[in-house]
Amino acid sequence: MKRWWIALLTLASLPAAAQVRVVTTFTDLADIVKQIGGSHVKVSALARPQDDYHLVTPRPSMALDLSRARLFVRVGMDLDLWADDLLVAARNASILRGASGYVDCSVGVKKLEVPTGRVDPSMGDIHIYGNPHYLFDPANAKVAARNILEGLKRVDPANAQEYQRRYEAFVLRVDEHLKRWQQVLAPYKGTPVVVYHKSLPYFLQRFGLQELATVEPKPGIPPSPGYLREVIARMKNAGCKVILIEHFRPRRFPDAIARETGAKVVVLPAAVGAEGTTDYFSMIDAMVSRIAAALAEAR
Repeated sequence: MKRWWIALLTLASLPAAAQVRVVTTFTDLADIVKQIGGSHVKVSALARPQDDYHLVTPRPSMALDLSRARLFVRVGMDLDLWADDLLVAARNASILRGASGYVDCSVGVKKLEVPTGRVDPSMGDIHIYGNPHYLFDPANAKVAARNILEGLKRVDPANAQEYQRRYEAFVLRVDEHLKRWQQVLAPYKGTPVVVYHKSLPYFLQRFGLQELATVEPKPGIPPSPGYLREVIARMKNAGCKVILIEHFRPRRFPDAIARETGAKVVVLPAAVGAEGTTDYFSMIDAMVSRIAAALAEAR
């Protein structure tokens, strides 16, 4: 009996299995990591929900977080290019490109808007590898999840079966939600909308909506009065009554267009944690429901 108690006390004194420290560039990826990793991971995102994902300002605390990470997860396609200097500053070879702890979630994504020919600054904020906003298509969340799964298996093979089980549950949940989201937007297939920035081609393609124009004449370039008049004229001709903007965008130009066209400006949560969203599913759900409500009102 005494030996039994000694053994029990010894086991109780052993530290719990250490969680895998994971750092992601954005909050939507952090949520997907949580859904696959469960209690085995400790996740943080470098960017905050309110940040413009193109203009994240690196902070010393970010390099510190990366120095302690076993897995680094990014969107890739140069959207989070700002993280590269942080990776160097962190001096953590295990999460550098090509290492076991490095995950680029764009691997396997069917990329849209890949530029052909010469690219130069006069074209605006052009991404040479294609449009990087692929996570707004729920089908691509499954691709990202697969990349995350493989990364977790590499750095923590002891829990590979658990990660696999949770990944499969996530994929099933995406498929179930996607079917419902498509049903919600199906009545508006082919409807033209205006977007602020080239952030939604994957979303619009998935749900059958058409991009009529952008508020920006070129990605990242503010519109001139003449360009705004062109957008207003195109909207009136097409009967377009919806303008989609991400939650961090300024309202000045969309509101000006809306006043002239009678359109509704729809603010979309472009990050988990924005606009009251708590996970990837509530983020996409908010996008779908807000767009559907605006399109229904415009009929």
